[in-house]
Amino acid sequence: MTDTSTDAATTDVPDHPSDEQLSTRQFVARQVGTLQRQYLPPDQTPWSRAALAELRRHLGRPLGASPQVLALIVNPTARVYGDAETADERAIATALGLYAVHQQSQSVPMHVLSTSFGAAVGAIRFRDGDEVRGVTRRFQAFGTAQAWDELVHHARGLVQLLRDRRQGFDYARFAEDLALYQHPAHQDAVRLRWGRAFYRVTATPTSPTTASAEEQ
Repeated sequence: MTDTSTDAATTDVPDHPSDEQLSTRQFVARQVGTLQRQYLPPDQTPWSRAALAELRRHLGRPLGASPQVLALIVNPTARVYGDAETADERAIATALGLYAVHQQSQSVPMHVLSTSFGAAVGAIRFRDGDEVRGVTRRFQAFGTAQAWDELVHHARGLVQLLRDRRQGFDYARFAEDLALYQHPAHQDAVRLRWGRAFYRVTATPTSPTTASAEEQ
């Protein structure tokens, strides 16, 4: 992909074959992978900086508020009926917005394949062998959030803690979880998946990227 603009995160996005049906997980993996490759040194592009800045600014806002963000979060292969935001669109926008917060000013990747969100937060639950109780409280508040805005608020707080510890996780899997979480019938299963991964981390890991194995 060629960088053609230094001041907008609009048109320079990867092409998606029209005949390929991409799931939310696949779409986010592709988008965040492109953003991460272009943001990390030594070849950081103006497009990636502008795109991440736009995603951060509009995290939690209505999807139609920014045409620039729509260029990044609309899955062209998804079937959409009507004018209302879909659960998948909200999940994609939230996952990419949180990634933009997470990756800001970092020189190492914060999108880390095969590390689940719960395992990543579990990895920062301990410092020097002692439990950081504030992390546990924040994680529990996140898991008990009733409204979508409340969930996003707590997720952002946790991501900021993860950024401070340079602990990444798999944003494609997280987007899939966020999409499912918006359906009441799936909320308990998603909470269970996050909680299992979090509480299975029982000691300080030796490396941020080798935290507890992901929940299957």
